[in-house]
Amino acid sequence: MYLVISLRRPVLLLAVAAMIIGCVSTAGYAFVTSYLSGDTIVSGVKVASINVGGLTIQEAATYLSSYLDEIVQRPITIVHDSMEWRLYPHDIGITPDLESILLAAFQVGRQGNILRKLAEHYQSQLEGWDIPLIVSVDEAKLTNALRRIAVTANIPPLDARITLTEDDAIEIIPGVPGQKVDMTELIEDVIAASTRLNDRRVVLRPTLVIPDFSTEDALALRVQRCIAEYATTFDAEDLNRVNNIRLAASFLHGVLLKPGEMFSFNSRVGPRLDSDGYKPAPVIIGGELLPGIGGGVCQVSTTLYNAVLLAGLDVIARSPHSLPITYVPLGRDAAVAYDYLDLAFRNSSPYGVLLSAKVDGDRLTIKIFSDAPPERSIELESQLVRVLHPQVITKTDPTLGPGVTIEERRGRQGYEVLLWRIIKMGDQLIEKELVERTIYWPQDRVIRQGPPVEGEDA
Repeated sequence: MYLVISLRRPVLLLAVAAMIIGCVSTAGYAFVTSYLSGDTIVSGVKVASINVGGLTIQEAATYLSSYLDEIVQRPITIVHDSMEWRLYPHDIGITPDLESILLAAFQVGRQGNILRKLAEHYQSQLEGWDIPLIVSVDEAKLTNALRRIAVTANIPPLDARITLTEDDAIEIIPGVPGQKVDMTELIEDVIAASTRLNDRRVVLRPTLVIPDFSTEDALALRVQRCIAEYATTFDAEDLNRVNNIRLAASFLHGVLLKPGEMFSFNSRVGPRLDSDGYKPAPVIIGGELLPGIGGGVCQVSTTLYNAVLLAGLDVIARSPHSLPITYVPLGRDAAVAYDYLDLAFRNSSPYGVLLSAKVDGDRLTIKIFSDAPPERSIELESQLVRVLHPQVITKTDPTLGPGVTIEERRGRQGYEVLLWRIIKMGDQLIEKELVERTIYWPQDRVIRQGPPVEGEDA
């Protein structure tokens, strides 16, 4: 007598499995186990629509090898707008992974407990079991190939800008969003396309990239009007000095500082080199005016220093010259020398700060644009505390004739100066702030004289 059961439902299959496990002899259980662990692929298993059921792994490998290679090597088309790229998987590091495919096919009905194995056998024989096409990928090769395509679709965003027109009107140039291809997504899409029999097409869909500094960000800085300006004059016929002033000023024009941002003159302007266009003009070295590359740049830093103070901003670093200069009042100069003397300030306001620096004829004007109460006014006051008189140093010079006296160096007076910043709201004094105490040390007068005339006291 034979037990015949039509296995049309998974429930019946499970019931039979339970009977086999619970009621059948050890010999019957061994028969089922042997049946589930044969050396051929379960009937109904397909790879890329190719039936490999009933074949051994070696037979399936021979049968599939050339067919799978032909599928994977079909071209993939990447599309972006009107552009198309035709790529062959082998050229971009994608090849069939036959070993993994065969392993996946052979494991159908061979994993887990006996119930799971029976269920997979049932499903494969009744409905079929599709093994997806598995590929091996050279990630570096694929990434390099796709990156060359992605850059054609990548468009960097453009930050908004706050600029000045020729007549110093404020203009906000809106930011422009960009786009960027998600490389991880593109790589996944191309790999997936390489495993499909048809529709091997990938559409680039770049994501939107918002500018780091948007139009809204620019408007929020409230750069609305000129809140401070300062001007100094120079000899327009000293062409080298004018060149240096104009060149240094060009690095300041249009500089935008956000709230809390620091400004360094040396970092912004850079070294003063003849290779960068600077020319020789008098500079102060050791208390003397001597020829040097970049003479005149200190007039730019000094003019900026005064404008910054008048704007109410915080000065972080400033150094005086070794002797008073003529184009600003005492105590209001700012010497710079690349790498060791700097002018630095911080935008201590809650708004943006925009610099304008222009040379017109014999005049350098620096303006600061931002926002501030219209009734606020700021003045600077230099207070001379004391005059420092030079000493006279006499040296005997045997090369001079008896009684001959020569002034080797003229002495200079020195000064101690306090600089005050006075802030008012209308007529009301808000603050009188001590900005800086500056000392210009005197320079001794040096006299050389010959030996005493015979008969005179030595």
